Amino acid sequence: MAILFAQYWDVMENKEKAYEDFILGKYIPTFEKTGLRIAGAYYVVVGKGPRITSVSTPDDLSSFQKAITSEEYSDLLEELFPLIRNYSSKLYKSYGPIRVDRYELRLGVWKFNQYFNILPGMEPAYREFLEAEFIPVMERLGIKVTNIWKAIIGSGPFINVEGTSPRIEEIAKTIATDEYRALTRTLKSRYVTDYQSRILAPTRRVEVPYFVKGLTAGL
Repeated sequence: MAILFAQYWDVMENKEKAYEDFILGKYIPTFEKTGLRIAGAYYVVVGKGPRITSVSTPDDLSSFQKAITSEEYSDLLEELFPLIRNYSSKLYKSYGPIRVDRYELRLGVWKFNQYFNILPGMEPAYREFLEAEFIPVMERLGIKVTNIWKAIIGSGPFINVEGTSPRIEEIAKTIATDEYRALTRTLKSRYVTDYQSRILAPTRRVEVPYFVKGLTAGL
């Protein structure tokens, strides 16, 4: 079972340069040292903020607990907080018909994420709808459902359906179709509540250095 640690924030105005220097010079190396492993970062271009999402991939719950209770992690947050606002975090586990062993880093893709809570008593029907209709239709329309997550620590909405597309134009084309509108109308009217969606672009501040490090590790 994969777990994913997501952190959300906005960058303080007039602190963008100091923030970028801190992320590249301290944040990424410290996360790597604690074992959380940065997997990517995204910027919300359409939808509700906070605007920055950073995701990391602990090996398991015990390594996650060890990392976030370390002095290094605590000190890192103390340095991060003066540069940002609207901070929150969630710990997700892989959930539903799409289960992964580890979050997979993908460069150069856009995310279309849908967040919601399942209505009480509707989980079996929701799962059937997800597998039989929702995922096939989304993928036929051009957005591949790559992961489904359930928050086990943090506030709701608790379900995150993560979609991926190589171009934002493909996402825009999909969500403008009558078929997509009918699909989400069925989802929201029968199975879920507190629905939100966001289009996220890769920031490349985090995932490119991480990717380059992986390529050069054996050299």
